[in-house]
Amino acid sequence: MVSAYTRKSDDNGLGVTVSLNDVPCRKTLLKTVDGEQHLLLRDNGRVAQVRCVGDDIRIDPFVLELVIDDFPNVDSRQHLIRRLADLYRGRRLSGRSGGWAVEAMRHRDALVALDLRMEGRSYRQIAIFLYGEKAVRRDWTNPDQTMKNRVIRSVKRGQRMMNGGYRKLLA
Repeated sequence: MVSAYTRKSDDNGLGVTVSLNDVPCRKTLLKTVDGEQHLLLRDNGRVAQVRCVGDDIRIDPFVLELVIDDFPNVDSRQHLIRRLADLYRGRRLSGRSGGWAVEAMRHRDALVALDLRMEGRSYRQIAIFLYGEKAVRRDWTNPDQTMKNRVIRSVKRGQRMMNGGYRKLLA
């Protein structure tokens, strides 16, 4: 994960003005109870996560100041920043593709599914958000109900995490 400070685009200072409207990949904003924001950019198995501290990034455009918070061990941060820049520009990666581990994707899907369910969204709407309209059109009505069951499990996993299950991840 990369960390960044965010502020309104009309404020002076360091950083670059970005607009999420210009980003060609899928964007997800997760906001914690204490107001911390996590921006996820993803496409075709690649994911970049930015922990945003500061002004609300839903107000577009905004200034993004990346933070190298593991100095002088910058090698891993360079890789993450490169992936973030490639996703932001819509550039394809050559060679090894980045992405999340399977378990991390399950946790991410669980939290996203829980948020959407708490907003009153249907399981089908959650599936569209997670997997895309085309995949849902193709797989939602399969007799084995694999996609439906996966979404239901994600919501339940999210509820368990919300009710304290996240503590197991910290141990």
